[in-house]
Amino acid sequence: MADSMAAFGVSAMASQPIAERVNYGLFQQAPAGKRLCVGGRFGNDSFAEQLTTTDGGSLKVLADDQLAKEIADARLKGFFEVIGTKEGETTFRASAVLPLGEQVDVGLWDEAVKMSHLPQLRSMFGPLA
Repeated sequence: MADSMAAFGVSAMASQPIAERVNYGLFQQAPAGKRLCVGGRFGNDSFAEQLTTTDGGSLKVLADDQLAKEIADARLKGFFEVIGTKEGETTFRASAVLPLGEQVDVGLWDEAVKMSHLPQLRSMFGPLA
């Protein structure tokens, strides 16, 4: 069984566009096909297809083929960033799962994500052109 502090899908990240951090509310507003990064916890300490987000939403998370091979039987305890592509209103195709540990201030995390989407602060959080 893999350690919960292991990162999964990292090798694929270099060839993918930068993902935009969102919570459940912002995920709902994003178009299908957009590359996103969502913070949350998996149920039952495993990749169980359900991710509870920082703002209390629930997403169905499906692993892409490569990630599915890496994450099989992994113990996923704590808080994670899940990077992937939005497929539907509550469906997310994950390509990477990055551990952030158990001691995460979820409220602070959620507020930082919301701030990154404010028009007057957006340039501070986006990639450099």
